[in-house]
Amino acid sequence: MQRFDKYTLQTLGFALIVLGIFLFMIGLIGGPIRLHFLTGEPLPWYCWVPADSFFSGIALFIIGIILLIVARSMKPEQALKGDQNTKDETAIPRP
Repeated sequence: MQRFDKYTLQTLGFALIVLGIFLFMIGLIGGPIRLHFLTGEPLPWYCWVPADSFFSGIALFIIGIILLIVARSMKPEQALKGDQNTKDETAIPRP
């Protein structure tokens, strides 16, 4: 399996941070969802939606930060390919 490139990890980390912030804000602002016109009662899972989105948002935000930190220490794949080409050329003596 191929390792992820630096830019792939940065993009994934940034996307998880944005999604985490979005879910965190829903958890803080959003209240229970009540659809009275369907059942007349609140849905059975209505109290869990804000709590789940709050903790999921925090978890995704932390994972995104970790991915950005890991990607910062990596070299881009193009630079690695360039290093391999120069090592191969210097290993072969030319007449």
